[in-house]
Amino acid sequence: MRKGFTLMELMGIIVLLGIIIVVAVPSIIQSNKNSLEKEKEEFKTVIQTACESYVQVKLGEDASWEPEEGKIKASELVSEGYLNGNMKNPNSKDNPKKTITEENKTISVSIGSEITCTYND
Repeated sequence: MRKGFTLMELMGIIVLLGIIIVVAVPSIIQSNKNSLEKEKEEFKTVIQTACESYVQVKLGEDASWEPEEGKIKASELVSEGYLNGNMKNPNSKDNPKKTITEENKTISVSIGSEITCTYND
């Protein structure tokens, strides 16, 4: 009695594994792209919310307050407690693991009937 697999059985297994890989890999790659895009959108939403809250508090303290040159430093939002200092910026091209406090980025602010904050990537 022989032990082991025949060449045909091994070839069948290899072909099945190849088919599984051909089907699975593109969906995994697409899933990774989708999750990165979602992470970037959520990052912008968090920045927008923190900025709006900060501006509303500042305007509540002094109705004539305006940000210097229409910009707020992201590090200022962290130091004031509106953003988490350990938050990673997925938009940072040179180092996506860089925390928001390590960057000297600014957020452009437009104060009108609505407060609009735009994070400058």
